[in-house]
Formats: sequence, structure tokens, C-alpha cells
Amino acid sequence: MPDDLIPILRNDLQLVLIEENGHNYVFMSDRYAYAKHQIAVTYEFYNFFISLEGKVRYSELPEWLGTSDLLVIENIISNIQYLDEMGFLYSSSFLEKKESSDNEYLLLKERPFICSGSSYPENPEELNIFLNKLFSKTDEVTYASNADGLIVPHIDLKLAKESHEVYSAAYHSAKETDFDVIVIFGTSHYALSDFMMLTGKNYSTPLGIAETDRDLIDLWQKESGGALHFDEFAHKPEHSIEYQILLCQYYFRDKKFTVLPVLVGSFHEFITTGKLPETSDRFNLLVNSLRAALKKSGKKPLFIASVDFSHIGRKFEDDFDAAPMLPKIRIEDKILIDSITSIDKKAFLGKIIEDCDKYRICGTSPIYTMMSVSDFRTADFLKYNQWNESETKSAVTFASLAMYH
Repeated sequence: MPDDLIPILRNDLQLVLIEENGHNYVFMSDRYAYAKHQIAVTYEFYNFFISLEGKVRYSELPEWLGTSDLLVIENIISNIQYLDEMGFLYSSSFLEKKESSDNEYLLLKERPFICSGSSYPENPEELNIFLNKLFSKTDEVTYASNADGLIVPHIDLKLAKESHEVYSAAYHSAKETDFDVIVIFGTSHYALSDFMMLTGKNYSTPLGIAETDRDLIDLWQKESGGALHFDEFAHKPEHSIEYQILLCQYYFRDKKFTVLPVLVGSFHEFITTGKLPETSDRFNLLVNSLRAALKKSGKKPLFIASVDFSHIGRKFEDDFDAAPMLPKIRIEDKILIDSITSIDKKAFLGKIIEDCDKYRICGTSPIYTMMSVSDFRTADFLKYNQWNESETKSAVTFASLAMYH
């Protein structure tokens, strides 16, 4: 029996409590893809394991368990070592794996797609069929087709019944827009290293390579006085921009364009203090220098905010089930949507500040940032829906809007 300390569970995993056939399980996944597979453990094993707190040696397990049964002990050790081999534990072997993986990633010219096979098909032929069905969910002639900015969900693409009408309505609204660069403000779910986080990599999808506009980034960097922040590892696990690039590649396949992928960090400091982002010199610098760079470049941008709205229920640490709250959440979301269609970003953020962001609006900072960078004059509400995840008693809401200069 080994005598090493039993390592702790990594603190950056996605953990979801699920119920199946009357039994509770903890579903583990690694958004950073160091662990290549997902895994589920019983709730009892999970509670036992975290109780060890990295303070118990393998040799001390019999005393800790209160048993000398070798089969029980060996089974526990086998399960722990399997978690370690898979990359779910914070151990020396994981740190070695992480360092090697990070170094390999930094050398890549393209940011690889990560959501194929789970959110959309990887096979290009199957993917084209999938995307054709997505964009056929709404009639393109229903919508004005020259939007300058879009608010689009980043809810899982595989939720066809709930999301595809919302997605397709947005893109139909830009069918005839004249643009040569798509500026995407995506919610950053996992990294908070700055208000805006850039990448020097192109974005890869099963439909090909979307070229990141290095000339525009260089001009932005010059206008900012060299202040731009690049965070490659913020982009690596993030789906919010990947989804939009994939959809743009398909929907605008007859247009030639570059992309400017910008992950937008949290507005937590503004929500907690009640101050507006314009009180931040850093926020003003980034916004104003991007505006100046776009103007000097002569580029014709299409802006996209890749966002969702409310997140409620047990999965998000609420002490209530989501389903009974959905009618109320629809009303709350409408207040936010109305502030956007009124082109009133301060009212939009003010409502979230007033609520202390208790509904966890996932689009606060990208929407506010996009409305700060570009002078929209009008906006149209397009579609809204809610996804109730009954297994976790949780829900996510999302909407699409079109914005015009």
C-alpha cells in the first residue's frame, strides 16, 4: 500500500449533482481539457473523498475507514488512483501533464475547436446538415436584414428545440449587412484577468480557419499605448466565441471577413459597488482605443455579443427549484430586454446592480461593452426562450436582439 498523501480534487472542475434512478451522482468534467474524459462518482464517494482534505495518507485509510477489509480498501485506492490518472486530482502527475499541455497549446497557431461531438457534429457533412436545420427554424424574410450588432445566445447548440429559433432569428437580421470584420464580445466564464482578453491565435472549427484580424489588433494596441491584454488560456476552454465563429462561417460563407475575438471579464466590482464602468480608467481606455482603431482601420464591423441571461436553480447554488420561478424570471428578463431596445445601457446595468445580480445574468459585461464601443440608435427584440434542466432543477434563459446605427 502506498504511503503518499492522497491528493485533493482540483478546484477548477465543473461539478454537477445529478439524480438517476433514485441515486445521486456527482458528474465531473474539465473545461480546460487536461482530463480528456468526463466521469461520474457516487455522491457518497465524493463526500468521503473531499473529507480527506489532502491530509490522509493511503496507508492511513484503514483507520480512516474503520475497516481492515482489503477488498474495500483496495477498491477505494483504485478509484482514487483512477481519478489521478484521469487528471482530476491536484497532484504532481497532474502538474506535469498540465505544464506539457500548456506548452504545446502556446505553440499552436490556431485555437482548436472544443465543442464538437458534444454541442455540434464534428463531421463537416453532418455539421452542414445540422446548421442548415438550425437556420431554417425561423423564416429569414421575417426580419430586417441589415443589423449592425447582434445579441445572440451561447446556450448549448444541441438544445435545438429551445435555442435554434433564437439563434437563427439573430443571424437572419444581418443577412444583408455589409461588413468585413466581425467583432465578437464573448462572456468569459472561466478567466477574469482583464475587462477584455485577446488572443493572437486564429480560431479553428470543423468548417475551417477563421482568421483573427492581427492588423486591427495591432492598431488597437497602438491606440491603447500597448495596454492590451492577451490571455490565451482564457480562450482555450471558452465556448462563447467558438459557437459564434462556427455559425458565422456557415451563415456568411459567401462573404470574406476576419474576426476579432474578445472575451469580456466580469463586472462584479461595478455590481457590488454600484459604480458604472465609466468610472474605471482601464475600461475607458480599452473601449475608446477600440473605437479609435476601428475608425482608423476603415473596417466595416458587425458586432456580436455572445451572451445568455438568467441562471437559476440548484445547479447555481440557489435554495429553490427553477421551474416554479420561470414565469417571474420571464418578467425580470423583459425589463433587461426593454432597456436594451431603449438603448439605455445604464438602465440595463442599473437593474442588475439593484438586484445584486441575483439571477446571474451571463451577458452583463459583453452587452454593456458592445453598447459602449458602438453607437447604436435603435434595437429590435427578436426571440426569447428558457431551458429548464429538470435533472438539476435549474434553468437558463436567453434572447436574441438586433441593433442598428
